[in-house]
Amino acid sequence: MNDARPGDAPAAVISERLFALAARDGARELIVDPVFGRVSYGQAAEQVERLAHGLRAHGIGAGDIVILQLPNWAPFVIFHIALGAIGAVTATIPIVYRERELAAVIELTGAAALVVPAAFHGFDFAAMALALKEAHPGLRQVVTVDDDGGAPAGTLGYGALMGRAWEAGAGQPSLDALRPALDDATALGFTSGTTGALKGAIFDTRVIHATNRGLIERYRLDEGERIFGCSPLGHAVGFTHALRMTLTLGAAIVLLERWDPARALELIARERCTFMACATPFLLDLVYHSALDARGRLESVRLFLCGGASIPERLMRDARAALPHTFTSPLWGMTECGGVTTCPFDAPVEKLFATDGLPCASMQVKVVDEEGEEVPRGSDGELLVRGPMVTGGYVNQPELTARHFLEDGFFRTGDRARMDEDGYVRITGRIKDLIIRGGVNISPVDIEGVLFSHPRVANVAVVGMPDARLGERICAYVVAHPGQTLTLAEVQRWMAAARMAKPKWPERVEIVDALPMTPSGKVQKFRLRERIAARLAAGA
Repeated sequence: MNDARPGDAPAAVISERLFALAARDGARELIVDPVFGRVSYGQAAEQVERLAHGLRAHGIGAGDIVILQLPNWAPFVIFHIALGAIGAVTATIPIVYRERELAAVIELTGAAALVVPAAFHGFDFAAMALALKEAHPGLRQVVTVDDDGGAPAGTLGYGALMGRAWEAGAGQPSLDALRPALDDATALGFTSGTTGALKGAIFDTRVIHATNRGLIERYRLDEGERIFGCSPLGHAVGFTHALRMTLTLGAAIVLLERWDPARALELIARERCTFMACATPFLLDLVYHSALDARGRLESVRLFLCGGASIPERLMRDARAALPHTFTSPLWGMTECGGVTTCPFDAPVEKLFATDGLPCASMQVKVVDEEGEEVPRGSDGELLVRGPMVTGGYVNQPELTARHFLEDGFFRTGDRARMDEDGYVRITGRIKDLIIRGGVNISPVDIEGVLFSHPRVANVAVVGMPDARLGERICAYVVAHPGQTLTLAEVQRWMAAARMAKPKWPERVEIVDALPMTPSGKVQKFRLRERIAARLAAGA
């Protein structure tokens, strides 16, 4: 590490930042991609300039929204920077989305172009994209990326775009002349769907810079970092805290095209990664992986930020023991406001295990009741946040924007939380996930924490199920370890042994192979509620 404080640098449009870093040391490594190879800052600058002019030559320009649906590949990084250089807006989309979800994004945004892999893990993305283009006349271009440089018929190939010196054409303006303003939209981040509602948060350069600056200052991150890009770049965590963090710092990013814990351990060890931010299931997979010892227990990783879903206390304790070289902190945030709370290096151990951290210095948070009044410390309510990390609302959804982004600058998160006397925040669940049993509000988070500590439980999610007398009762969806199972009686005995109040005991247990997840690793509880309601209606 050195004494540089990149967090003190002013915000800069991402292409401007890349070109400045390339001019300073073009040979420095920017991207490590096992699929597309290594890319230096100088090479990236050349690729961005060529791609930016190539996109303009094919009708993409300032203000156009371009959907970017690629795996964690180097071209994702190059496309985003090139789009930013010409004032176009990147709409980041998880690779798992299919025609139904993409159609909704196109209809909401009026996207001008769609960038996809030609094919990926057996799925024909090009065919899907061409069908979408035919159904949506405003979608003018389909660009495909293939590691062999080819392009399916009817699509514009990445190889063709990069194979011609568009930047050398007569009359081409300089990218400096095309550079957007800091407060122009540069990206759209779509919420991950724990409620099923599609919302596209609007990011400008200042918001993204502020979001990363909070973490840079808290943890003294610098240009020597090697960031492990394992979270999907098409989701807010990977996009903001891996891709954009890399350019903010002038660091390097090591890409993993899709989550594979064995491959992750191999890459982290080989490339000496120092920082990663990802969802709870990723931490769980690494901490309990059989190859953890052989791969050095993440000895190079100085900082591991874990969020996206509640972190069971047992997992945090096990991570602290299994990863002795790594500071593992909870991370709470949302697409609309970035990573707002984490635990600083000097946080008491009990705060690491039992809270979601302290707000970043630039952010103001408060917990309010249904009337919008602040509640006493230690009391539950809705968490509101305000500050430079909050995005500019939702694209083309003014009513939804007005409902969540208040006139005084606070953003209504929809998360239930409590704040302790030291200012640490604990997320107790989504407001919509709250179970109301006989008129009593029950948060599923504490119940899930107790159940996760059971030795036969690999994962768990607790939801409300409809009940004619009480309104709702508690249902636990349990993923058991291989060869194991768990009965309702055993669950209730475990709850009793944990001294959990009886109204919080699950009254039904569903054993499942896996929980429905968003691309960012959050459990889609609305799907579980729908599933149990349907089973009850069918008399199951």
